[in-house]
Amino acid sequence: MNTAGGAIGGVTAGGVTTAGGGGGGTTCTTYYDLKVQRLGSTTWLGVGSKTYHDARKGDHAEVRLWQGDVVELRVRGHVDSYAPSSQQAVLPWLALGCLILAGGAWALLSGRLSGLFAFPNFGLLFVAVGVGWLGSMALFGGHPVIWVFAIVWTGFAVFWTVGAWRDG
Repeated sequence: MNTAGGAIGGVTAGGVTTAGGGGGGTTCTTYYDLKVQRLGSTTWLGVGSKTYHDARKGDHAEVRLWQGDVVELRVRGHVDSYAPSSQQAVLPWLALGCLILAGGAWALLSGRLSGLFAFPNFGLLFVAVGVGWLGSMALFGGHPVIWVFAIVWTGFAVFWTVGAWRDG
């Protein structure tokens, strides 16, 4: 992982996301971006509100790079992380693998099309999501709280599926 220095070149905030609702209402989402200038390039990075409010034009920022992609920004004690393009490219394949895993488990347990959506087999989708989630975090890391939640999710899904099979 490379580390490059940079300076906050400009700051922008804003953005309103409008979605038509049943009553014609709208929802607004504020997002925060910092413009980071580094040797030979300028990058706009989405940051948290605390980072945005503390950063000032001209501040020194530490930018961590992974194969040319910005994966971390440190400015004034705040740290914001970003997924590299390699992670985003593998996630659809990981999701496909989870669906294949769920389909394979269903084929081993039932093999009938009518059984695919039966009550005991429905839990296999949740098991597949949990296994994919844990696999993604094993490959790319994750916050300890998210690890605990994913383990509880997967454990509950397995417990529920096994219980539904015993009762069914």
